[in-house]
Amino acid sequence: MGLLEERERVALARAEELRVELERLQVAVVEAEEAARRAVIAREELVDALSGAPARVTEAAAGEAVVVGGGAGRKAGVPVWAEGLERSALPEEYARIVSLVERDGAGGGGGVRARGLRDGLGWQATDAREQAARFRAKRLVERGWLVEAGPGLFRPGPGWSA
Repeated sequence: MGLLEERERVALARAEELRVELERLQVAVVEAEEAARRAVIAREELVDALSGAPARVTEAAAGEAVVVGGGAGRKAGVPVWAEGLERSALPEEYARIVSLVERDGAGGGGGVRARGLRDGLGWQATDAREQAARFRAKRLVERGWLVEAGPGLFRPGPGWSA
């Protein structure tokens, strides 16, 4: 009987060690995915900066000017959604993402994933472009234009009406 109890104790200790290791690996995976997401964004920002696209200024919520595109260190100006703010206040790609998600909502869809956004935008079918679509959709969620109904599932935001 003592031998079986010892085996049980050893097995439980090993299971606990593996649980701790699993948690450490899960954290490492999240960190690696975040690093990959940042690398995709950095590459896209560099491509935008090197393309020489001239900067333009657009009106954001509350009348503040936001510089959009065209230079190193500049980010697309995505204003926080507010009642009466039109989709035209968004940079072109962001407005297209909102349109794709709203079209899905109007058709009774359950939401759009990053791959669907990438394909709907006509982008090359690569993981990097899928990550870029996900990043943009999440930025739209942060700013109130879209909602994330589930992990990676984007639906129209509060100002949407079918």
